[in-house]
Amino acid sequence: MSNIKGVEIYLFQSECWNENSYNEYKTETEQKTFSDKYEQTENIPIEKCAYYIDLENCKTKNEPLLNNNDIERFDWKSSKIHLSKSGIEKLKNQEIPLRGLPFVIKLNGNNIYGGWFWNMFSSFGCDRIFSYPDKNVKGNELDLEFGLGGFKCGKDPRQNMELIEKALRK
Repeated sequence: MSNIKGVEIYLFQSECWNENSYNEYKTETEQKTFSDKYEQTENIPIEKCAYYIDLENCKTKNEPLLNNNDIERFDWKSSKIHLSKSGIEKLKNQEIPLRGLPFVIKLNGNNIYGGWFWNMFSSFGCDRIFSYPDKNVKGNELDLEFGLGGFKCGKDPRQNMELIEKALRK
């Protein structure tokens, strides 16, 4: 699982903000009720996470941001994407808003999981998968991390073997 080829990264046609997230609770009572219900952050249903991306309903752009020529391989176990020079250049040239830029990793045309490219000047935290393209590209490796700012929401999908095995079978 450390030399997966055929991975592509797509951006979305729209921002795909989660309108059902805990961030949308307006009153202190709503926030307290939510906090009391979920003592551990990994128990929060992912559809309540602020940076959850509904991969079934959010439409991707027609062309990938990073294609087979830009991604040399994907190391599932270490959550690293090994980029070619063209992939590194594309990421460096991609504008990333302060609230992040959502993406989905696809294999054989199938969604594996979503994440966020993060702006290194942002003061926002990200409770799901994220990467700082300016900071996380070491050599030619793009690190994917989970839970920026110490807050994680839901289970980390990066180690969910069912997701990758399903995409490999198709």
